Amino acid sequence: MSLPSENAHATIAIPFAKKGEFVSRTIAGETILVPVRGQIGDLNSIYNLSEVAAFIWERIDGRRTVRELVAEVCNEFDVSADIARRDACEFIGDLERAGLIEPVPRAEDRLA
Repeated sequence: MSLPSENAHATIAIPFAKKGEFVSRTIAGETILVPVRGQIGDLNSIYNLSEVAAFIWERIDGRRTVRELVAEVCNEFDVSADIARRDACEFIGDLERAGLIEPVPRAEDRLA
């Protein structure tokens, strides 16, 4: 489920922020993410994150752009920029479609 190329180019310059509350635990090298809804963990919506996905998830803070996240992935893992960009855009798209993150409006968009 990759983002269309025209959206991927635009998405790379946008910061995203987490939407809602979450509990995450790393067990046996795998990160498990559970959304909290109404003060209760939504056990029907458990996400298992790979090491790279967990690395990206931890850094989604509403300030870092996808481009910056990709650079951090390239610095941390042995992966090319093209593969990191493709995989990060796909992961960000999946998180956004699941309602776990949302784009942060840029200053110029807020002023308009």
